[in-house]
Amino acid sequence: MNYFSMLIKPASSLCNMRCRYCFYYDVASHRETASYGIMAEDTVDCLLSKTFASVKSPASVSFTFQGGEPTMAGLSYFTYFTEQAEKLVPAGIKLSYSIQTNGMVIDEDWCRLFVKYHFLVGLSLDGPRELHDYQRLGSDRKGTYDRVHHTLKLFRRFGVDFNILSVITKQTAKKPQTLFQFYLKQDFKFVQLIPCLRPLDSDLTAPHDLDPRSYAEFMKCFFGLWYEQLKNGRYISVRQFDNLVWMLRGRPAEQCGLMGYCTPQFVLEADGSVYPCDFYVLDEYKSGNIRSDDFEQIKNSPATRKFLACETEASPLCETCKVKSICGCGCKRYRPFYNEIKDYCPNQDFLYEVYPKLYEIAKTM
Repeated sequence: MNYFSMLIKPASSLCNMRCRYCFYYDVASHRETASYGIMAEDTVDCLLSKTFASVKSPASVSFTFQGGEPTMAGLSYFTYFTEQAEKLVPAGIKLSYSIQTNGMVIDEDWCRLFVKYHFLVGLSLDGPRELHDYQRLGSDRKGTYDRVHHTLKLFRRFGVDFNILSVITKQTAKKPQTLFQFYLKQDFKFVQLIPCLRPLDSDLTAPHDLDPRSYAEFMKCFFGLWYEQLKNGRYISVRQFDNLVWMLRGRPAEQCGLMGYCTPQFVLEADGSVYPCDFYVLDEYKSGNIRSDDFEQIKNSPATRKFLACETEASPLCETCKVKSICGCGCKRYRPFYNEIKDYCPNQDFLYEVYPKLYEIAKTM
């Protein structure tokens, strides 16, 4: 089976929220063109035709939509995209769709589309009201918890397949028990914990910025709570924990930041430009354009090679680290954060403490 995946930004960096920590707002501000607007239908047509031409059956093709906020492209965009994809897909190729959304504009029609095409929806929700409303602000600078919770109710009513994405900030790191109990109360089955990402080239700190030790303490406490529930027969899928267990069982990581090296991805901006990584959608790493280049040209472009050759310094602790095989020195975009404190690594701190339990889980699955 061949696998092909693409991350698409149909509304570029456009967003109807003003979250305190938005990494893509920072990335876009470093480009000559911050926003490429909404993807045109002829770009969709080109994207689909070149995708299907490049994949040999049998194959699985995954389209993931992010932003900015991808729903700002409108329901009509997604209706067109999915209808065209289903019409053009060759025999023997299975399609899957996923989207990451803030949930602000989701209504019944969106839910019907998600169910019809079996979308996996990542809903951004940073925990209970006091955490979420501090961090995730609407364009009016007010909290968005009530609106997102309304979307959550719609998902459950319509049977939308969803998971929860929570960004871990300085404020959240102080309350692992609060966040975990919120997940339990809401009966969430699948969650992702995303460390707050620092700006690309700023030494300034913001009130929400994580510090490495607080992050490690959060992860250790959260893991302990998760492990206790697991032993009591209640399993919550936490993406990072799942990946660590898989790796201890000899499977490759599904989460790219754990692999120890970068592979070129296809991240498509609204104008058709393609980049090798969502964290580096920058002019210097523009690998081509889907309207003029095929995927082989994009994959082997000078910009892609430049991205793969570009490294950020790994921690000196990596040389003798006992858990390097399940950490890989971390994602290169996060390494400045991991290296912030001399002779200390938050990943190592976390993994050294929880490794025996991870190993136990891996051996008993």
